[in-house]
Amino acid sequence: MWTNEFISWNPLDFCNISSVSLPMNLFWVPDIYIDERADEDKFTASPFVNISSNGSIIAFQAHRLTSSCNLDVHAFPFDEQKCNLTIMSSAYSDEDILMKSVKTSKMANQDSHKNYLTNGEWKFENLRIIEDTVHYDTFSSSVVTYEVTMTRRSILHVLALILPTFSLFLLDMAISYAPASPEEKIVFKVTLILEVSFLSMILNDKLPTTSNNPPVIAKFFTGMFMFMVLGILENAFILYLRERKPKFQYFKGKKFLSRFLRTEEEKSEDPMTCFETRMAKEENQTAQLPLSENECSDSLAFLKHLNTELQQIKKHLALEECQDDAPKSSREDKHFLRVEKGLYCARLILSLAFLIYIIIKWKQ
Repeated sequence: MWTNEFISWNPLDFCNISSVSLPMNLFWVPDIYIDERADEDKFTASPFVNISSNGSIIAFQAHRLTSSCNLDVHAFPFDEQKCNLTIMSSAYSDEDILMKSVKTSKMANQDSHKNYLTNGEWKFENLRIIEDTVHYDTFSSSVVTYEVTMTRRSILHVLALILPTFSLFLLDMAISYAPASPEEKIVFKVTLILEVSFLSMILNDKLPTTSNNPPVIAKFFTGMFMFMVLGILENAFILYLRERKPKFQYFKGKKFLSRFLRTEEEKSEDPMTCFETRMAKEENQTAQLPLSENECSDSLAFLKHLNTELQQIKKHLALEECQDDAPKSSREDKHFLRVEKGLYCARLILSLAFLIYIIIKWKQ
């Protein structure tokens, strides 16, 4: 709406006619455009203008506008965006045209809340009208800026992305403390990581790729992924320790057995040498004299007695070895259990600290 000083009349002189509609092309129309338009301006212009008796002219144009807006998705999906619509003239300075808003910010807010469609991703919060003058190198232009504030409806993103990822993380922590073998835990944790990767692909389609400041939800997904990977490494380390334990014991027992056999050979070296010497002498004697039956029976009895003693010594040493290994095995199992609980508690504390950090960032 603007005022034409050359068009005015007295309604009493024209049958109390205070306004009239005439073709727009008969009058001067100011050159006005929207600075943030991103494509071809599509509007429906009325071919007529409404002229009042005091010279004010009202022209109506319905615009369908696609505008550009700088989005800050750092707090996605709990972000708040502010987009501006700047109305200005490209051909006239502030000395020729002074831009003013017909409605106040309060009135514009009331009308916007009535007309804004609420069944969308964004929720309209506030509309602020700013009247200012923009200074260029050669001239100054009067502008009216409509600052629109909107918040994103986050319930869908929470239910589809954040809550499933956090549930998978809780399940990963529960599996780490469950009484299962490390192999079964690793297989299950790999499945959880694949599910988190699938959710991160969905998130990647929703976030813009031109943001310099990474969103908090991207840090949240990365942190959850890394903690799950740490869980797999934790179980792999415990599995390595448990697989290394029996090999070490077998090597130690084999070494002890070979040492024992070598010692027994050294201990039995003198009796056997005497026995072989006696047998050699007897063979020399039997070469000249016939062997008696009493001497053969004595030799067999001596060999049976020696075999019985060796069997008893072997059983006694095996029993002592089992008794010595039992406390060692129990101590090693307790040591592995302490290591596993320590790693689990460390990962739990780090994950809680990370979640507190994420919540603080989202609230900011």
